[in-house]
Amino acid sequence: MPKEMIYQKNITMGAEFADYSIKEYLQKIYLPKHLKGYLRQERQFKLNGVVSSTAAVLKAGDSLTLSFEQSAFGEAQGPYPANPGKRVELVYEDDDLVVAVKPAGMKMHPHSPTEHDTLLNYLTADFNQRGCQSAGQLAQAFMVHRLDRATSGLVIVAKNPIVVPILNRLIKEKRIQRRYFAKVVGEFEEAAGVFDQAIGAHPTDERLRWVSQDGKAARTSYWLRAEEVHDGQKQSLVELQLETGRMHQIRVHLAAAGHPILGDEWYGGLPVNRLYLHSEWLLLVLPFTQEKIKVELPPNW
Repeated sequence: MPKEMIYQKNITMGAEFADYSIKEYLQKIYLPKHLKGYLRQERQFKLNGVVSSTAAVLKAGDSLTLSFEQSAFGEAQGPYPANPGKRVELVYEDDDLVVAVKPAGMKMHPHSPTEHDTLLNYLTADFNQRGCQSAGQLAQAFMVHRLDRATSGLVIVAKNPIVVPILNRLIKEKRIQRRYFAKVVGEFEEAAGVFDQAIGAHPTDERLRWVSQDGKAARTSYWLRAEEVHDGQKQSLVELQLETGRMHQIRVHLAAAGHPILGDEWYGGLPVNRLYLHSEWLLLVLPFTQEKIKVELPPNW
């Protein structure tokens, strides 16, 4: 029987975590309960090279090592087949994650074994070609959040399974923030505001979502950035921030407000060469240090 893969993360403690216990530190970084239980039961954490109690108090400069067998993560994603056919631009990279630039028209991940032309396939090939290591293993591409196929811009991709639930929690708690630019039909009466209609499944088309009282809570903030007239049609450029992460949230909220995105054939947008929605800004919180990093990429329309 083949030996199980071991992921090992070595963390040097910064001064901001001095006087935390190991237990408090793991809670602070949002390591999920099942992984904390695994570490405790299997005694798979070391402080300065020595197996220690979770009550041990950390000091600046301490080295904390967390080790996980692959089975600790349950049914993990992938691995996705590598496709070296395209190179994906990266605007940020460290040992645990990348912020990649997804082109409009590229899918995030494969839905079947025969699909190989997605962002995660291309990133897997890139990691392989560069021999990228993450948590003691060859880096793999793990999805954290999605961009619609037609949407372009910044997207976070994890390189090991340890950070996936941590990043998901950071997004859920709104500590990682995401902003978008969209070109839409019409003029706005207010220069800034909030869309907060609930969003649910469409009653006749499973691919779509719509505003529904029976849907899930959804909240999108917007700021008007520019107005113009193109071929006699009034249009607006708006910046939007997701406060929740419902499927097609920005597209549904804008369409419901009478401002469908240009190129959004599903939600009533004018027919143009692409969907004019772009993920342009991230406030990224790094999983183990909680350092904040801003990443920006203006749209190139």
